[in-house]
Amino acid sequence: MGRVCLESSRVDVVRPVYPRYANRYGTLYGGRLAWWVLESGAMAAMRASRGYVVLGSIDYLFILSPVRVGEMLYIYSWVIGATRHTIDVISYAEARGLENEGSRPVSLSVQTYVSVDENVVPREHGVVVDACSLEAQPLIGVHEKWVAERRRLIEHSRGLRGDVSRLDVPYRVETYSMVLPDSTFSLPRVLDATKFFYIIDEVGALTAIRATGSPVVTASFDAAVFVSPAFVGDLLRVEAGVTGVGRTSLEVLVKVVAENPIEDRSNTVAQLYMVLVAIGPDGRPAPPRRRPVVPEPLQKEYEERRRARQARRRHVEELLGLVKGLVPR
Repeated sequence: MGRVCLESSRVDVVRPVYPRYANRYGTLYGGRLAWWVLESGAMAAMRASRGYVVLGSIDYLFILSPVRVGEMLYIYSWVIGATRHTIDVISYAEARGLENEGSRPVSLSVQTYVSVDENVVPREHGVVVDACSLEAQPLIGVHEKWVAERRRLIEHSRGLRGDVSRLDVPYRVETYSMVLPDSTFSLPRVLDATKFFYIIDEVGALTAIRATGSPVVTASFDAAVFVSPAFVGDLLRVEAGVTGVGRTSLEVLVKVVAENPIEDRSNTVAQLYMVLVAIGPDGRPAPPRRRPVVPEPLQKEYEERRRARQARRRHVEELLGLVKGLVPR
């Protein structure tokens, strides 16, 4: 067994925010933020497990504040726990200006990576994670709570892999893209989750813009399980539709299916909700130009998820104090 000290498992990533990564308001795209956060998390999991990993699940990823062009995004990832085939990582991102303005939290999320061999078959990694200080001990508890939550997510996702039917949601948009070699990370044949989030962010935003007639920004991605991989050469069918509407925000459901006509194979990769916010001329949240019309049953389900989302965000904000104490200054 390999013992990993939580504190020493930290991976640091620093990304300058260039204009090419930003929207019309000069702030970082949500999909790009998720890309960089998951990239950092995957590196921490790979280093701890000493081998290949793929993203198995992710907790809610909230964008707590926008990152502006010219700022630096600092991302810190720690391994906080492990099971037989999985590695759990917590990633914290904060923005810093160039003029000593201090830092502010941008996001915090927990991810589970599955340790696999070169054939994408789960392998035992033999890693045990311990907290080597009192400051890090609470993060072991975060891992234990996430394991229980993850089990519920997995149970809820049973049967999703084989369900390749189209979404039955209003304002549905469908696009296709091909999984190319530049969409991989550690495994040369497998679509990397970082690129996956970039794709769904684009399609989710397109859906929201068409439904509202207003520019939008991404506020959050819900927790999700990745039920199967997509491989180089597959076609990705990405669908999205509006499932709930608030005063300035709307919820979009996104489904990704990997199709391979040559192998006569299709399987769902993942399905998750994301929240986007309509933006007014001043760059602040504002009621959209057109309010999407959503059937009452869908809107009621959205209200339930919105309450769960708010509770989860409060939990994330409570965790910030634990994590910020481990960040180098």
